[in-house]
Amino acid sequence: MDLFVKYFSIAWTVFSSLVMVGLVLLSKTYAKREDLAKVEKKVDDLKAHVDSLPTQQQVTELLVELANTRGEMRELKAKIQPVEHLAHLLLEQRLKDDK
Repeated sequence: MDLFVKYFSIAWTVFSSLVMVGLVLLSKTYAKREDLAKVEKKVDDLKAHVDSLPTQQQVTELLVELANTRGEMRELKAKIQPVEHLAHLLLEQRLKDDK
């Protein structure tokens, strides 16, 4: 019993030190709950952002509409060219008349 009382404080100190070293190693190995919660929040935010992006079908429809708009613009350009030519002729006539 005297041996137990004599070495108890030393044994308890060594045991406590080993437990603390183990806790330090575990804290470096595993993620903290706060860090895990931050990562989960970021993942949820990214999922929400991805869900708000347009679908492939919507992108395809937009591209088709854009192609249709280009075609309509070409048609309008072809229809406007004669009017533009007339405007240039009228401008030239006006400039000649002013001289």
